Amino acid sequence: MKGWIKISDPPDLERALVRILNRILASDNSIENAGRFASLANCWIACRRLRLDIELVEDLRQRLEKIEQERAKCD
Repeated sequence: MKGWIKISDPPDLERALVRILNRILASDNSIENAGRFASLANCWIACRRLRLDIELVEDLRQRLEKIEQERAKCD
């Protein structure tokens, strides 16, 4: 099916939103779609924040794991 993409994580959703935002900007009636654009742009920002939060949590998890391993060596 043309135009369908699988969305299973924040980067997939970001790509889909960017695709739609670009279509709105390229359309002849982009001003008429300003509300849709703003709403989708806010969704993209939220998705981006979620992805950054996920990356931060994963980084912290890895750091904690290393600290716990080092601590176990000292015990």
